[in-house]
Amino acid sequence: MNYNPKSLKAEEFISHEEIQETLAYAEANKHNEELIDQILEKAKLRKGLTHREASVLLDCDIEEKNQEIYKLAEQIKRISTETGLLCLRPFICPITVSTAACTVLITEKTNT
Repeated sequence: MNYNPKSLKAEEFISHEEIQETLAYAEANKHNEELIDQILEKAKLRKGLTHREASVLLDCDIEEKNQEIYKLAEQIKRISTETGLLCLRPFICPITVSTAACTVLITEKTNT
């Protein structure tokens, strides 16, 4: 089967190869400040991030950038919660997945 992230069939949108490539991409770019800044700027526009972009933010271990990620995730979560879009209408708020991923990152890092 070919990888198709928009498919409704699990065997088409879940791809072991894509997962491995995404993890490798994140590992290769977790210190790429220019790319991280570009991803953060895109996130600020609230137009959604790709799974690869979100994986770079999740893998980032640059403390200054992580603080920016936390701050932005908190802002997006607050705005989404206030407007009732978080979880209720994920099709209207495409950043929800990335917000959730960043929220998980925040939770994991603050609980360790």
